[in-house]
Amino acid sequence: MKNNAEGGSYILEELVVWPFKRKYERVNLTVQAEMRSPSKNYPYRGRTVTVGQGGCYIEVLETLEPSTTVEVVLWLNGEKVLATAEVASIDRHIGNGVKFVHMKREDAEKLKAFLKAASQQTAPTVRAESAVPVFEVTRFTPASA
Repeated sequence: MKNNAEGGSYILEELVVWPFKRKYERVNLTVQAEMRSPSKNYPYRGRTVTVGQGGCYIEVLETLEPSTTVEVVLWLNGEKVLATAEVASIDRHIGNGVKFVHMKREDAEKLKAFLKAASQQTAPTVRAESAVPVFEVTRFTPASA
């Protein structure tokens, strides 16, 4: 994105292209999510950016290393969907991409139906002058710093 100095708005310069062909299409969706690692006593809570039948990207501040096996919980319209997943990618202190490796049939069906409904909804068009950054990281520092 490029900041338009005159109007203070943001203009999308180019679309990011994923160089690999995914087995399942991903949908840009924000849903509450958790990752649970066997090595930690607490869940990593965050939200998704993209979701597909094969995996998702979860924004979390404390990230996990690739190849870590995790339990993922997605909250879809108030329903809990569970999956065993493997961390596939990492963006330090921003998020993890995860690949689903096992999911019960009923959870897979809930996810598939949710994704189908979400992909059929038409996305509202955003004019360039009203576009805002999609993700912004804010660092908090003490006043004395």
